Amino acid sequence: MQRRSGLSRFERGLAVCLSLAWLCASGYALYFALFESRWGIAFVALGALVYGAAWLRVAVLARLLTWKELIAPWRRA
Repeated sequence: MQRRSGLSRFERGLAVCLSLAWLCASGYALYFALFESRWGIAFVALGALVYGAAWLRVAVLARLLTWKELIAPWRRA
């Protein structure tokens, strides 16, 4: 099975929608956690924020991320 090099226009749009959903949900969860003093929810919201940023990076790069890029995005291959 060969791997394609890039994502189609539909797949990029789907990645943008996923990133927006995760970023909006994590923003609301952070708002709720800060005003209701629910610190467990704040930690989960920060994880969701990172996940949404990863999907945004997929949409910008137009390809799926490798595990190295996901764990250490500041390193260049």
